[in-house]
Amino acid sequence: MRYQCINLFGLARGNTVVAAAIMAALSAQAASSDTISLGAPIPLTGYLAADGATMERAIRLAVDELNANGGVLGNQVDVVTFDIGDLTPDKLSAAAANLIEREGVSALINGYGGMGPDIPAFCPYGIPYIHNDAVSSVIDLAERMHCDAVFNASDVDVNYGKAVFEQMLATGYEFESKRLAIVHGDYEWDVEVAKGMTEAAQAAGWEVVFSEEVPYDTVEWTGILSKIRATEPALVHLEALDPAVATTFISQFNDNPAGNALVSVGYMGATPGLDDVIAQGNAQGVLAFTLNAHLEDEEGGAFEAKWQDAYGAEAPISLAAAVYDMVNMWAAGVEQAGDASDYAAVADAIRGMDYDGIAGIYAFNDRNFIDTGSQTQPAQLIQVQDGKRVRLVVGDEKVGEIVAPSWGN
Repeated sequence: MRYQCINLFGLARGNTVVAAAIMAALSAQAASSDTISLGAPIPLTGYLAADGATMERAIRLAVDELNANGGVLGNQVDVVTFDIGDLTPDKLSAAAANLIEREGVSALINGYGGMGPDIPAFCPYGIPYIHNDAVSSVIDLAERMHCDAVFNASDVDVNYGKAVFEQMLATGYEFESKRLAIVHGDYEWDVEVAKGMTEAAQAAGWEVVFSEEVPYDTVEWTGILSKIRATEPALVHLEALDPAVATTFISQFNDNPAGNALVSVGYMGATPGLDDVIAQGNAQGVLAFTLNAHLEDEEGGAFEAKWQDAYGAEAPISLAAAVYDMVNMWAAGVEQAGDASDYAAVADAIRGMDYDGIAGIYAFNDRNFIDTGSQTQPAQLIQVQDGKRVRLVVGDEKVGEIVAPSWGN
């Protein structure tokens, strides 16, 4: 709880009514100290708004459950959101000023909060910040700034790329050749995922026959698809964190495909941004990938039921579970530390607890991110089949079969 320094005695001499009002306000603040505020800097507008809506719902679901069970250290938790829109540095600085300085939140939670600008915005305050930026340079920056309370709750970009290709092979699918075509955006995430996938493919004896970087405003794919078809790939992978990019690519590929090549749209295919395309039946056979999905076990089923009860819809396969876990992990850290305002103690508790969540075990390494694996946070390969996202591989376990695409026939 933060209080402003005010000369109450001077005010009292000049205006006893004003002084009394300020004393009453401070007393009200003190009385509200049994509430812990949790900050949610999330993208509620712009092209990432669908993900932002999932983040907010996940945070509120977790907080409502905590409060129904007595809160955290006996205190109720309230959620304060701030729209970070397109994740620009000015939006992140404004989020810090609003959430930390003005609202006095005790921690910050989001699915991804800027992919870099969030670190200098939030780190200097020392409060726990749990996010899922998953970009290697963010880890480097947080280390340089000695951000001991900043946690990236998944693995990083290049490892995503390696894992997605390794899981493709783990399906046992008989590809027509060992030829891979990659298209990726110009954002660091896209570049590093493509790099990791290239490395994994080459290590497995595949040839990367096409690789091209595209700007994020790309919606016309005729030329690129013509080049891809000329290379006769068995697998085509697109990595770009924009639903419009993935949607137009899928649509135009369907109109003029590259033979029987499988198509993957990486992480974007697991997010709510492609829900409409999938529901309309326009993404049949498309592959996707995430580290942020709930597991299909008893706890995962209970989470799905809670989400359905709360929101009247199926739980998104990506982000929802991870953000829900982040809130509960923070709450467990506070309970262990014994004081939500002892940020260092809460951070130490989070770092050492190996929190068992519905998306896996959050076991942070010495760089404050999680190494993906079957015993920690298992990667999940997904394919769209009959309008649904169906899991094919979870960690190192094959759980479904790839359906061969029909567009080449």
